[in-house]
Amino acid sequence: MRVDTRGRVTLLAGQTLSGDSYSEFHFGAGESSIIRMAIKLETIPENSLVLIEEIENGLHPVATVRMVEYLIDLALRRKIQVIFTTHSNDALKPLPDKAIWAAANGSLYQGKLDIGSLRAISGQIDSQLVVFVEDNFARTWVEEILRSLTGVAMDAVSVHAMEGDGTAVTVHRGRKFDPSVSQPSVCLIDGDSKQLESTADSIYRLPGQSPESYIYDKVVEKLDEVSGELAVALLRPYEEEAKVAEIVRSVRNTNRDSHLLYSQVGRKLGLIPEARVREAFITLWARTFPDEVQAITQPFLDKIPLENSQISIAR
Repeated sequence: MRVDTRGRVTLLAGQTLSGDSYSEFHFGAGESSIIRMAIKLETIPENSLVLIEEIENGLHPVATVRMVEYLIDLALRRKIQVIFTTHSNDALKPLPDKAIWAAANGSLYQGKLDIGSLRAISGQIDSQLVVFVEDNFARTWVEEILRSLTGVAMDAVSVHAMEGDGTAVTVHRGRKFDPSVSQPSVCLIDGDSKQLESTADSIYRLPGQSPESYIYDKVVEKLDEVSGELAVALLRPYEEEAKVAEIVRSVRNTNRDSHLLYSQVGRKLGLIPEARVREAFITLWARTFPDEVQAITQPFLDKIPLENSQISIAR
């Protein structure tokens, strides 16, 4: 209930789809706060600055996304500026990269970082090696590269997608020179990145211009030998290897955007999820080109934690 300076009392009320009424006393915390927030936001003057602390409090993850989408619409419609803090990755999903700022150890980063990445920046992780890459495809690729090496302690490695080469390099450099961070880190940028490699700063470049097209083309290069394995990895019978090979080559010949290669293959093979297709190609590449795996990891091989080097805690 709210009582203003003139003694007027306001109480929110709701109604179910079946017509049953209920008062604010029976609202969920999120339901009540969001309705009252919306009432205020729809009536504030134009050019106002709105500050919201921990916007996800009391909200379901889906509701958090919808709330941020509402604020974006409101900012354009009522000409206001909204700044909110959050510990939720869901609240970041609708925002463009330039709208996200993260503060860690006195440094400020602009770009789409997830909460796990922020913990990696500040050193609040158990990993013995942190790897920063540009995007989710590169993260899947690097994880498979490390997994294909013999004896790697994967639970001691964390790979973080930074949504951009500039962000990946900036975050890595900031973390590298933070004396409070003890775990080593490396940064792997895409082949077409305009960022500079630096052995001294542990910044290395992945092969090819585009990771998506590089992996795809390398598998196509060996397709006559591995089409059966690829068919099975794509959840198709081994006997359909010729059909799978035909679709893979057809997609490559007609594709104009390398980011769509794997979704197009999945669609033609019966709506197989893009993630499954991507992982199948990357896994097959790692098994087929072990020399390339070694070449990529050689510059930071001494930093990769191994199972036989794990230290057990004495009782």
